[in-house]
Amino acid sequence: MSIPTKDRDGNDLDLASKPIGGVEFPLNIITRPDGTEVDPASEDTLLLLAGLLDTLQTTVAALNAKTTAVNTGAVAGTVEVSNFAELTGLPVSFTWSGLTDTQLRASALAVTVDDLPLPTGAATETTLASLAAAVKAEDSASADGDPGVVILAQRRDSDTTAVGSDGDYGTLKTDEAGRLKVSTQPASYSPFTGNITANGQTVAANCERFSNLMIHCTGTFSTVNVTFEGSLNSTNGTDGTWFTVQAIRSNANTIETTSGNLSAAPAYAWELSVNGLKWFRVRATAFTSGTQAWTMLPGTYATEPIPGAQISGTQPVSGSLTSAGTTTNTPVTPTQTFTNSAASTNATSTKASAGTVWSIVANNINAAVRYLKLYNKASAPVVGTDTPVLTIPIPAGGLAQVDGGSNGIRFGTGIAWALTASAADSATDAVAAGDIKVAIAYT
Repeated sequence: MSIPTKDRDGNDLDLASKPIGGVEFPLNIITRPDGTEVDPASEDTLLLLAGLLDTLQTTVAALNAKTTAVNTGAVAGTVEVSNFAELTGLPVSFTWSGLTDTQLRASALAVTVDDLPLPTGAATETTLASLAAAVKAEDSASADGDPGVVILAQRRDSDTTAVGSDGDYGTLKTDEAGRLKVSTQPASYSPFTGNITANGQTVAANCERFSNLMIHCTGTFSTVNVTFEGSLNSTNGTDGTWFTVQAIRSNANTIETTSGNLSAAPAYAWELSVNGLKWFRVRATAFTSGTQAWTMLPGTYATEPIPGAQISGTQPVSGSLTSAGTTTNTPVTPTQTFTNSAASTNATSTKASAGTVWSIVANNINAAVRYLKLYNKASAPVVGTDTPVLTIPIPAGGLAQVDGGSNGIRFGTGIAWALTASAADSATDAVAAGDIKVAIAYT
């Protein structure tokens, strides 16, 4: 059957139709890409599919509930889908059996980090704790058995650098005997330089990290004099308190505190000990014209402070000095006295003015100790009243010797002596004749 009609341009069209209830309706045909017709689903079929979708959603919800129960540990019963039997009429077939509690728990799911398996070779908490123990905080106290990391050192016989550029990391170095290299040469310092072009100008060097300086000036200039100065508290070579220091010429034992008026570069330099100084500078105190360029090169070797100062000035000498510079010491020739004791205290004035005793020898043939007493007096002593300055015991049947040494024993008033049988200053007991013999050398 067909329904005659026209299109918008007035052309005749015949539409295929299908009678329904005695009325012709246009017929819509659904085809596949290859042109074959597709049998449309009936209303009953669509209703069945909708019911199955509802059943499937209910089943998924039940499975989700069971999964949540597994994660929380509460699982019971079985999961059943009773309505799947209704799917047997469809081209797709299903085989389903419910999972029991035991089946759902057969492969437990990890729910904490501690339960997760570690990869092969992964660090454990124990390993990480050991590593952390080897790291020490600043100012932390040490303890026996503290773990640590061994520091390696590289053997390097030469003194050349082992790193590529400034700022690169490097290792400790040892020599061929395994001794740690600390410093095989003095520190390298760049010279301090500057120009004097006017009176009052300075050129300064921070000398806190070295011990001596060699300084020299060059350039074209006229009548320039500088003073050598040091400071203990300057922070920049300008501020602070400054004082004059000594320098010694490199070509002579000439100590100077100024350069003197120079109109050309000198044929010598100056060396200074700067131990203990923070800053050193040269300061122009006279200037006529030109540019005087100063170079100051630090050194780190230990040096004597101004060696020339140790042999300059007037040095005291004794004896006579010949014109050739040879010192001749004239030996001292003392006066010698010999006394054989009388039966008394033998009070004697050896020298009535200041003098020096160089040696004393006394022997005693008595069976008891006897005493030689020396007095700083210009006359014979009053034994028992005057106080001796030195009492020398002479052993029984023995000898007493006194060496005055290189300086002698000085008596500022006079040299006097006496002999007694007792040691007390107030003793007046005499000795026997011929018991004591006394020899005194004096000047």
